Amino acid sequence: FHWRQSPGARRSVPRAAAPDARMAKFFSGVFNYVFNELLVDTLANSRAFQRFAVRTDKALREAQASGKLKDVGKAPGEAAKTATEYGRAVWDELTRQAAEMERNAKQKAGGGK
Repeated sequence: FHWRQSPGARRSVPRAAAPDARMAKFFSGVFNYVFNELLVDTLANSRAFQRFAVRTDKALREAQASGKLKDVGKAPGEAAKTATEYGRAVWDELTRQAAEMERNAKQKAGGGK
């Protein structure tokens, strides 16, 4: 609430936020909810992201078992290096899948040639 002096009154009364601000806040909340749901659903159904998660988990477990990495929290450099390597692998896989989808779309548009 914003306080303003009401005309003819000796005390201030609260004034509600502007309707535009409330609408913006409402739509922002709706947008964030929908975006988060779509993002989670997309990542959960993405083979590339699933492979990334499995590979990262496997690599971190192996590093911890071999003694190279005792605690991920204490070795951010190693964790960042692993994440970068797998991030590149995911990017390469996504790029490959996008190119394949584009080729398939062109083939369908061209009548299957």
